[in-house]
Amino acid sequence: MEYGDKTFKDEKLFLYQGFGPANSNVANRLLLPELEGAINQRDADILFMWKRYEKLNGGSEEKQRVLREIKETVVHRKHLDSSIDFIGKLVFGFENGPSMIEAARSSGQPLVDDWDCLKRTVRVFESQCGSLTQYGMKHMRAFANICNNGISGAEMREASISACGGYDSAKWSPLAVGHSA
Repeated sequence: MEYGDKTFKDEKLFLYQGFGPANSNVANRLLLPELEGAINQRDADILFMWKRYEKLNGGSEEKQRVLREIKETVVHRKHLDSSIDFIGKLVFGFENGPSMIEAARSSGQPLVDDWDCLKRTVRVFESQCGSLTQYGMKHMRAFANICNNGISGAEMREASISACGGYDSAKWSPLAVGHSA
């Protein structure tokens, strides 16, 4: 069901957000007029940092710090993705793991039957693997599927330790950035 004026449905959102020639004197040039397409919302922070990096002077210390932050963020994202994948294989088996982690429930069913289990599962993961961050929220379905399939807290803790035991999550620790759930 749709409401309102649907005639502009195919128009790009950036036509309505950002700036046009009428306000080209805007001081914040971090708005990205050269972007022609949309980016995934989860990548907006990386794009922002990258544009900031591009605007900084030569080999300045600030430029190196921003580049380091970009690299750390990308490495942490890869860590989150691979950890969730591996945990799925550990708790559901190597053959069924990927499909069980990504399975969607039928229409009309809630994401998860036990919301407390979801919260506990996320906290167990974050205590071993680091904060999910906004990017990692895309894995909530995986955690819900773990709960919906009766995986115990002990099994989840063991799988998280196996997947992330050697990962230095100091910067991404829930103690530093807080729990996601």
